[in-house]
Amino acid sequence: MAGKLYATRETMDEKARVWLSRLPRRRRWPLPRPEESALLVIDMQNFFLDEASYAFIPVAREMVDAVNAFARAMEDAGGKVIYTVHVQDVGDEGVMAEWWRDVIREGVWAEIHPSVEVHGPVLRKPRYSPFYRTDLEVHLKGVKNIFIAGVMTNVCCETAARDAFVRDYRPFMLADATATVSEELHVASLTSLSHGVAEVLTCEEARRRLSL
Repeated sequence: MAGKLYATRETMDEKARVWLSRLPRRRRWPLPRPEESALLVIDMQNFFLDEASYAFIPVAREMVDAVNAFARAMEDAGGKVIYTVHVQDVGDEGVMAEWWRDVIREGVWAEIHPSVEVHGPVLRKPRYSPFYRTDLEVHLKGVKNIFIAGVMTNVCCETAARDAFVRDYRPFMLADATATVSEELHVASLTSLSHGVAEVLTCEEARRRLSL
């Protein structure tokens, strides 16, 4: 399941501009305020960022600096930063194990990768959604806007955006701070979310919108 290197630190800005230029619709939420906003960093853990893992996503390593910089800026501006890791206990595999033939257990694969700075709480989640069987909404008290970074764009990140939307949060998808196994899946997810769920933008655009 290891992913393709479809963007690097050097090419990410140009790639993101192309992705956004091809979106059929780019809706905008009202101008967000940092104190009413949170950055949700999804599953930037060893399972996806360690080259020794069969689930390694190369682009995730290329965007770590962008995620860290955005997290620092959000924290400095009075916003919240929240991290998740995906991990399942024995007996709680559900259909995840049927679909993937494997699950992530507590241990080294469930740990945040050393390159990722941690600026807030780390929540353990057993399924794609960060809202499911976690206390995420306790941490989101006072938050109206959720900026989403991490992996995988089309799985946990997209689920986070959709679940945020149906709970009346405004989702913002960071195109150059999310990644998955291929460019095709990444762009397809951004396109779908842009149509009906989220404002899709770059980290630079998001920082301008937030005045960070």
